[in-house]
Amino acid sequence: MKSNQQDFTAQSEAINEPIFESKAIVGVNRMTLHTWRLKGILDDKRDVNSTNRYNYYSAIDVILIGLLNEMKSLRFSHAEMKACKEAILAPILTSDGKEYPALEYYSFLVLLHNQPIYIVVSYKNNIDAVWMLDEKDYFSKLRTGEIENHTTFCLHKAIKSNLDPVYNIPEFCKLAGLTDDELKVIEIIRMKEYKTIRVLKKNGKMDCVEGTERIEDAERIEKMLRDGDYQNIEVKQNNDKVTVAHRLVRTDFKR
Repeated sequence: MKSNQQDFTAQSEAINEPIFESKAIVGVNRMTLHTWRLKGILDDKRDVNSTNRYNYYSAIDVILIGLLNEMKSLRFSHAEMKACKEAILAPILTSDGKEYPALEYYSFLVLLHNQPIYIVVSYKNNIDAVWMLDEKDYFSKLRTGEIENHTTFCLHKAIKSNLDPVYNIPEFCKLAGLTDDELKVIEIIRMKEYKTIRVLKKNGKMDCVEGTERIEDAERIEKMLRDGDYQNIEVKQNNDKVTVAHRLVRTDFKR
C-alpha cells in the first residue's frame, strides 16, 4: 500500500480534535454510547477535573462509532466489538517514521487519496483475525483462500456516511470533486499500459476511453489472437516472426 504523504502530523491533529457532542453522532443514541463506555468498548474521555462533564468526540471517534454501530447491527457481541476496536486501533509504523493507530492511518489514505480500505473480520470458531486492507490486498487474499469466512466493513463508506453530515472534510487531495467517470479516466492513465489514450464524448458526457497498448511479448500476442481478446489489433512481423502488436482496448462508461 503506497502513499506519497510523508508527514501526517497536521492531519493527525485535525482528526483527533474533540469538537463534536453526542448529538452529532449519526444513528447512535446517548444510552448506547454510555453502555459502550461501561463495557470498555469506548473510552470515557471526560476531564475529571472539569465542571463540564460532557464527552466530546473527534472525527476519528465519529468514524469508530459508526463502525461499531455497523457491528452492532450485525449482532456482534460486546466482546467481539471490543476485540475489533482494539485490533483496528493497534499502532502501526507509517511512512513518516511515526506510529499511528491503524484506523487513523488508513483514514488518512481515504481522506487524502480517495483510497478504498476494507476492514475484514475473519472467523474460524470465533474471531480469528482482523485485517485492514486496500482493494488489491483484499481481493488477492480472497483469491488465495487466505480469507474465507469473514465480514467486511468498508472504511471509505463509513467515513463518508458518518462524517459528511457533521464534518466539512478538507480537500487535501486534488482529485476531490471529480466525478466517478473522471476518476476512472485518471485510473486508466495511471496504469501506464497505453501508448495513446483517447477519451470520447457523447451528448456532452464521457462515453468511453480508447487506449492503444504496445505488446512485445510474442506468447501474449499469440494468446490474444487465439482468444480474440481485442477490439482492433495491428501485428508486425520481422523475418516471419511476430515482433510487436498494437491492441486497441475500449472501456465503456455504464449509464
